[in-house]
Amino acid sequence: MAQQLYMPRLSQDMTQGRIVKWLAEEGEAVKAGEPLVSVETDKAVIEVEAPCSGVLRRVLRGPGEDADVGATLAVLADPEEDIDALLQELAIPAGRVPRAAAPLPAAREGAGSRETGKSVTRQPVSPVARRVARELGVDLLGVVGTGAGGLVTEGDVRASATHAQTPSSPEAPENVEVIPLTGVRRRMAERMSLSRQSAAAVTTVQDVDMTAVTALREASKLSYTAYVTWAVARTLRDFPILNASLDGDRILVKRDIHIGVAVALEQGLVVPVVRFADTKRVEEISREIDELAARARDGQLGPGDLTGSTFTVSNSGALGSLHFTPIINHPEVAILGMGKVMETPVVRDGQVVVRKVMYACLSYDHRVVDGAPAVRFLNAVKLRLEHPDLPDTSHE
Repeated sequence: MAQQLYMPRLSQDMTQGRIVKWLAEEGEAVKAGEPLVSVETDKAVIEVEAPCSGVLRRVLRGPGEDADVGATLAVLADPEEDIDALLQELAIPAGRVPRAAAPLPAAREGAGSRETGKSVTRQPVSPVARRVARELGVDLLGVVGTGAGGLVTEGDVRASATHAQTPSSPEAPENVEVIPLTGVRRRMAERMSLSRQSAAAVTTVQDVDMTAVTALREASKLSYTAYVTWAVARTLRDFPILNASLDGDRILVKRDIHIGVAVALEQGLVVPVVRFADTKRVEEISREIDELAARARDGQLGPGDLTGSTFTVSNSGALGSLHFTPIINHPEVAILGMGKVMETPVVRDGQVVVRKVMYACLSYDHRVVDGAPAVRFLNAVKLRLEHPDLPDTSHE
């Protein structure tokens, strides 16, 4: 029996994905569980497996095309099975025709429209596209749908908003290299823009004496990122409001603590997740971060590695940055940025001494988190890092 391959939800807040490459040709036999198509999300490129064994009878979305979560990407069936009726239900002609020539479905309430000559053609609009249009102030009447049957997708709305804000530029001169904003980097740019547009972000900075951690690190060979992730995870137990997200008019405070750790790749930034980080020893966290980072560089991360983070840690200090203002990883409400750990003259007991100091930069969404708990949280992280041998007083 024919079965559809749908665009899966590969991350908690994913609404759309882009087809990168089909790993099988139309007419080729595939087995259930084998990688069938590479899909790019806002986090990484992930291989989606075939839902069943059979023949890849029809590919409905080609490389470079966007599809909303739940949209049909392909049809799998037995070699001789008649799939014409199914293709008609999907508004896909039985013959191989350009997608743009597919008939438009009947107009429904809330659809966009565009005038063609003296008539008006109604366009279907996905719910996600309608929501994004409201957020960005885009008039749906001016958006041309590129989805199946002329559906206006989220990507169409965002492209229209970008085009409206960006003046046309002349052709680049010969001595300028033009790099298209595509792939993971484009998704990252869209995600960061959404965070900036939606969150009332504030950043506060605290100096942290990392001398004790440095001594432990020299013996353990663990990373600074592991120690900071450990300290953040334990501290979030006492400051749950920073382990939350904003959903419309609801604040969702997460009971579990899953820390996203930013990893820089050539093609962009990915944020693999250390789950239940508050229950793990620093050695376990360090080992897990190293494994996730290695798999990220090899392109081996799966959907489960990139979803569900409740707070993020980003270390730009590893590249020499003193301090910075990290952008909140939407839909989270806070992120901690690490500056470099460096020898710094400080005053202790009236004497100038040299200590290992790091600037910790906490960005938080002021719509959810007030300044007082944010600063208290950062001070608690500082205390835990400056005295890592103190008994853990956070609740179990």
